Amino acid sequence: MPGHKTTHTQLERFRLIDSMLADGEAFSFENILDTLRLELRDDLLSDSSLRRDFRYMKNELGAPLAYDKKRHGWYYTKPFKLPAEAFSDDEILCLQLIRGLVNQNSNDDFLYKSFDNLLNKITPEKEPVEHVNADAEPMNAEVTPRKAVLEPKNAVVEPVETTLRDRFYIAPRPKHLIDEGVVEKILKAIKNNYLLDFNYFSKWEPEERHRKVMPFQLVFDDGSLYLYGASKNPRVPGPRLYKLSKIHALELVKSRTFELPANFRFREDFEEGRFGSFQYDEAYDFKIEFSGEARSLVRECLWADNQKIEENQQADTTTISFTSSQWIPIFRWLLSFGENARPLEPDWLVEQWKESIEKMYKNL
Repeated sequence: MPGHKTTHTQLERFRLIDSMLADGEAFSFENILDTLRLELRDDLLSDSSLRRDFRYMKNELGAPLAYDKKRHGWYYTKPFKLPAEAFSDDEILCLQLIRGLVNQNSNDDFLYKSFDNLLNKITPEKEPVEHVNADAEPMNAEVTPRKAVLEPKNAVVEPVETTLRDRFYIAPRPKHLIDEGVVEKILKAIKNNYLLDFNYFSKWEPEERHRKVMPFQLVFDDGSLYLYGASKNPRVPGPRLYKLSKIHALELVKSRTFELPANFRFREDFEEGRFGSFQYDEAYDFKIEFSGEARSLVRECLWADNQKIEENQQADTTTISFTSSQWIPIFRWLLSFGENARPLEPDWLVEQWKESIEKMYKNL
């Protein structure tokens, strides 16, 4: 049988329940359910939905809900403010979109789950659909879009039940695989200034190496998580970034702590580019020429705060110039445009680009 779909949200029911109980009065279960049905124009709202709402408000939102046998009703045992009451409807929608953006890069680790749980307390997920009589008609049809924008002639159009949240879609992205417990342990180490002991596979070294690091910060970049910290080995220059997906066999060294240095923050002293978290000791002046469809793409973004764009309509090219120390992500960015981009400066970038093209040609 078809399900009973509604256009109101669980959050709207929370708000109504909260408004009824805010003054300390007690209301019977039937009274609350009848009020919700009337206010939400949903005669099919079930008692099981209200029971779920009570459980969620009490267990997840911390609402002091209790039943008073003498007054035969539900009430708040102490003053309480629903967390969502501090936000407008538009702000609630923004929080729901933030959850989608967070989950877009989620890798199911401790940090992402904690953030999702936090947002879920304010903007609960959709509840299960309940099955009712197939002939039943939703009471809130006035606020629900009923027809598609375009429909074939003589087509049978099914009613569409939506909320504003349904009108947004956030496409999923690849998930970075991080060992279970890594993020949680790093957060604990950061809170207590514990040392971290782990194995790390660097792109600069042929095999996995052992590391003992003072953790300074967690750095977020394009869906990836990095640890910014300094090695306890004086022969390893630092501090540096460690990608969490390359960290294995991580352990806390609780017996040893460290003093946080004044310059612990991740800084980009030479940085004027916007190509992520990669940094190097020296900045370079880059000049790259784009053609074809790449011309419009490079105009859509600010790639560096000091960038300059030159248009050559006669040659059908767009040239961008800027200063940055982020040469590795810039080189990858350059290659991503294929035949529609070529470097002009600096000379070493031009040579590296040519070498890469020659290697790709040999692989044909």
